[in-house]
Amino acid sequence: MSEGLADIGSRTAASTTTTTTDSDITTMGSSWRQLLEASSNRSRKIRGSNYVQIATVDPDGTPRCRTVVFRGFLHNVPTDHEFAADTTDDDNLPFIMKMITDNRSHKVTEIAETDGATEMVWWFPKTSEQYRIRGTLILVGTHPQHRPDDAFLQTARREQWGNLSDPAREAFYDPSVPGQPWSASSDAAKDASTCGIPTGGRDAETGKVLQPPPDHYLLMLFRPNYCDYLRLGAEQYRQIDKLGTDGKWTSQRVNP
Repeated sequence: MSEGLADIGSRTAASTTTTTTDSDITTMGSSWRQLLEASSNRSRKIRGSNYVQIATVDPDGTPRCRTVVFRGFLHNVPTDHEFAADTTDDDNLPFIMKMITDNRSHKVTEIAETDGATEMVWWFPKTSEQYRIRGTLILVGTHPQHRPDDAFLQTARREQWGNLSDPAREAFYDPSVPGQPWSASSDAAKDASTCGIPTGGRDAETGKVLQPPPDHYLLMLFRPNYCDYLRLGAEQYRQIDKLGTDGKWTSQRVNP
């Protein structure tokens, strides 16, 4: 569950940010990614600090929101990949975010119906900071719509699969469809025979993580293009960051 925070704070450049004060950060002309780097470093020891809320819209136009686990940023994008132009900011900080989901979940249909339009909310209680980030969700899996022929993204999908906890991997082998009515009989049958679910998503003989991942498992990427940052407290501060068509981010301080 902690991969996301570890990923953000692992950069050497970020270590200097942890020694600055809130006032210093907001007067340095920091981008939203620099601010997020600092926020995560301060909160990395707090359980659940890598839980974020993402909102989509269902086919009827009704908003839907849920909590997911942020699992780090997409690194080392090849220069000839379509994501290369808008993968990092001016400080070379990656900003495409990684999450996972099940291809049987409602959000998959919602993403398809709205071309992936979404907004994420990330709240840091320790520092009273909120990030509202708009962008596009992209799913990576085996379905024709989920970029099965993109070698780089498929590698990222497999790597993230290997980084999951054993219980998380097992969930994707579970035949029970998320959101469908629960059945005591099917639950009992699952407990009795495990329905062929491999323990920990691992090979029974070698103990190694099974590859390739099951079809139900999707890597979910979030490509931000807008961030509304707000810090509450004695010195309230708010700024808007936007990604331009030239691939450059611009920042503007606004009233809280």
